[in-house]
Amino acid sequence: MRKLTLLRTAETERRKPEAKNADGTEPKDRTGKGKLEAARGKMEWAEELLDQERPLRLNQLQRIYSELLGVKEEAPEPFAGDAAYLWERLAFAFNYYGQLKQAERCLRIQAELQPDQSDAFLNLGVFLTDAGYYHAAIAACREGLKRTPNCEFLNYNLAGLASLLGRQDLAQSALNEALVANPSRGLNQLAKGNLCLERNEYEVAVQYFQEALAWAVEEELPGQQLECLQGLGVAYLNLEELDKARAVLEQAVDLDPSCSASHEFLAYCHKRLGNEWLYRHHLKQARDLARYF
Repeated sequence: MRKLTLLRTAETERRKPEAKNADGTEPKDRTGKGKLEAARGKMEWAEELLDQERPLRLNQLQRIYSELLGVKEEAPEPFAGDAAYLWERLAFAFNYYGQLKQAERCLRIQAELQPDQSDAFLNLGVFLTDAGYYHAAIAACREGLKRTPNCEFLNYNLAGLASLLGRQDLAQSALNEALVANPSRGLNQLAKGNLCLERNEYEVAVQYFQEALAWAVEEELPGQQLECLQGLGVAYLNLEELDKARAVLEQAVDLDPSCSASHEFLAYCHKRLGNEWLYRHHLKQARDLARYF
């Protein structure tokens, strides 16, 4: 696996002090506008383009990147505060096209503009995970945690990645940090449920998954609802509570009929219940979906 390269730009070191006219006013650009006014105009133009419902073309994104980079070099003041999230939006747009390196550049510029925040590293970790660069994603999470050690979201993602790679010690320590930051949050209850599954503590896992499911339903988070239902299904299967397993796994399939894992879990549940036709039906669904996606 490749390792993340720190792409800290050198523009900040090369930036010269802002020049002013003899009367203290801003110097004008070729259009007669002051630098700050021209910079804000370019940022508004970029926002209007990124606000469009349809994806922008890649060459349009490259132009936005070039224009905003020029703004950052000439007059970085407009990027103060939440305006820095314009780079996050641009990163998501590049990532849509699989332009991971360019997305990373955008996020690192955002991180430079927000030295006390770690949002950029949270998203970078997700992008790298989606692309299969798990070790690089761990590095991104750790980079963010240097800024915000108690960030529960970074610690939660780090725990998941570490568990995926078999690094249970790192997973446990990261999860502990997430729980300390917010012990009652449903996201952390979900993490505790998954950890209990790995430890074969199925009755305790059921309790955590039920609490997390209530949170996910209330917050209208279908992805987390699906994970809770699948976790409950696995726990009930191991507890030999097959009717309960069938009920929650049917909910999982109804929630997302395109999820092959839910069909596969439900298939084996029906096999153990002796429902041979339903077993074959859901197993075929699982295999077809796995090939398609």
